[in-house]
Amino acid sequence: MSREGFNPGLRQKIRVADGSEPGAPVRAQGLEPALTRALGKAGAPYEGLSLTAVADAPQWDMALADVIAAVPKGGLVCLLEAGQDRRAICALDHGMVDALIEVQTTGRVDKGQGLARAPTKIDAALTRDFVGLFLSALSGELADAADVDWPLGLTYGAHLPDPRGLDLLLPDHPCHLFSATLDLGEGAKTGRLLLAVPVTGNESIASDGTPPAPGWGQPWQEIVLSSPAMLEAVLLHETLPLSRVEALVVGDVLSFDRSDLASVAMCDVQGRRLFTARLGRAGTWRAVSLSSGAGLRPAPASKPAHEANPAPQAPPPNPGQPPA
Repeated sequence: MSREGFNPGLRQKIRVADGSEPGAPVRAQGLEPALTRALGKAGAPYEGLSLTAVADAPQWDMALADVIAAVPKGGLVCLLEAGQDRRAICALDHGMVDALIEVQTTGRVDKGQGLARAPTKIDAALTRDFVGLFLSALSGELADAADVDWPLGLTYGAHLPDPRGLDLLLPDHPCHLFSATLDLGEGAKTGRLLLAVPVTGNESIASDGTPPAPGWGQPWQEIVLSSPAMLEAVLLHETLPLSRVEALVVGDVLSFDRSDLASVAMCDVQGRRLFTARLGRAGTWRAVSLSSGAGLRPAPASKPAHEANPAPQAPPPNPGQPPA
């Protein structure tokens, strides 16, 4: 097909997919070779496993529902801790689980795919070390990589006997999905491994070097600024002896000066005075009119003396009034 006849819509999709579209996020380079090497290192201690891996193309910014749908049916699902209350997922299909069990019990991988079965606690115990070795190796492989927008310090958390509860354990937040096809026992079996990691972003880092929690920033600021804040209009404070307070009954009168109506204080729930005000009306409603105070915002910088107190100017002459 000539370049002139190439579908512009397809060209647009290709640019977005490979990150060459202007404004598209830059993705970590060398992820697939790093994933392959990490799996090889994780399988090396298991004599007879003979693991070789072919990494799939990464799937970036996937919705949680799509990640859960990609988890192998009947596979073993591990919940990983990613720090700051974030979690990730590592899943092994039944072919990979069977191969790990076989090399640790018989020293070799049996030929042929076994029947699919629900993973057990014993399966989880015998595969936990492999998952830990893989996570540690992948973290080392990507330690110096640029544009990594997910946590590298993943640790094994727990085995999930029923992965149907993943949507309750994980926040509805975009994830990157990494996967690989595994050749086991020199072709005796094939397996699959899936790793889903939360997107944390690398555009803003806290002062202590930790990435921000996902979903914060400008949306969080908008949520906070649109939240209601409580103010109290305090007409006056009066000090009375405790005996007088205990003796108060309905119908007693506490008198105050008329001048107090012009010295109302607007306070927050902690009692801090934000504004002074005066009592009045707005239509048929009682109201207070703010007269002074800085509120919650920093007070504006004071003007120079010559600007704050400009020299008095003579009023313009009135043509209908004779000069003094």
